[in-house]
Amino acid sequence: MTWDKAIGQDNIKRILQKQILERRIPHAYCFWGDAGTGKEALALEFAKTVNCENPVKTDKGIEYCGECNSCRLSDKFMNPNIEIVFATPGGNSASSENGLKGKQIDEIREQMRLKSQNYYHKIQVKGGSQIRINSIRSLSKKLSMSQSVGGRRVVIVSRAEEMTQESANAFLKTLEEPHENVTIILTTSRIDQLLPTIISRCQVLHFPGIPKDIIEQYLREQKDVSVDESKIAASFSQGSLMRALDFLDEDMIELRNQCMEMLRAALTRREYKIKLSKSIYELTKDKSKRKIVQFLEILLLWLRDVEVYRETKGTEGLINIDQTDVIERFIKAFGQSDIPRAIESVEEAFTRIKRNVPLNLILLSMFVDIRSILYNSDDI
Repeated sequence: MTWDKAIGQDNIKRILQKQILERRIPHAYCFWGDAGTGKEALALEFAKTVNCENPVKTDKGIEYCGECNSCRLSDKFMNPNIEIVFATPGGNSASSENGLKGKQIDEIREQMRLKSQNYYHKIQVKGGSQIRINSIRSLSKKLSMSQSVGGRRVVIVSRAEEMTQESANAFLKTLEEPHENVTIILTTSRIDQLLPTIISRCQVLHFPGIPKDIIEQYLREQKDVSVDESKIAASFSQGSLMRALDFLDEDMIELRNQCMEMLRAALTRREYKIKLSKSIYELTKDKSKRKIVQFLEILLLWLRDVEVYRETKGTEGLINIDQTDVIERFIKAFGQSDIPRAIESVEEAFTRIKRNVPLNLILLSMFVDIRSILYNSDDI
């Protein structure tokens, strides 16, 4: 039961492989769970297996051979039986390049190449924020046509919550009229944003977070990461391989450093607003909401670590385990303060981002609020 391009999730692998062996494959699945838990990776392993010309049956399950023509085409994302639908400019599906400009087509092809090399790669095309009705109509038309090769058609709808209301209603009709020898797999981290009528027509499988030890092992063996770095990244991951890999990126490490520097600036006794405003300007000058969300996630996790360490006096469960000394000093200075209220202030900042409040104002207001909470005074 390897399907080793998908990390962990052995229970779900068992379910899927048993269904393949018993020929009880449903016409639709909904794979849901946090980003980076392997939903699309496992969907691709499943698709490759059901299309393998010489599948290998074992005591534990079933594997693709990796050598037949179908497997080779699957590896290159050129198998006509496997399609990924995701948001692209103008709402075209991933495999439909009609109406797209040359640069957009090149970008889509590059995204597919990256996905073929790393099943955890998040496909993102500039200007593509929604799966519009044109994508679903194109998909429905293709499914109504005869197969060009043997095997089972598998359609993976990536981040299905990005369907518009119109496309979701059109997609529902596709589910209501299932095609023979076709399986549709929806992947989502926001199942609450999908129509209940869509969910009801799928077999729903929840992907829990990947255990830290499995992420550590993967980072050491597959990414040649040191033992210490793999432990820190795995702790930060919260069960998401994608988040662990992001953390190892130099930009994320630098962002955490910026976060700590800004917190220190906010807690400076004198002229803190000048220092804080300069730091905030540097962080927000490119107006990247994604970066600010990551920044707030880092700060939130760090403050939660402070609260955990203050209450338990132990390092078990800490995410920023390499910052234990810094956390201890912070608690020595502010251990009597209302840390949960400071955490609530960060959580409120996430809400303000959704309301499109200017990023610099969000951060300034948040840090001033945290300062008054930690010093237990509105005057400092």
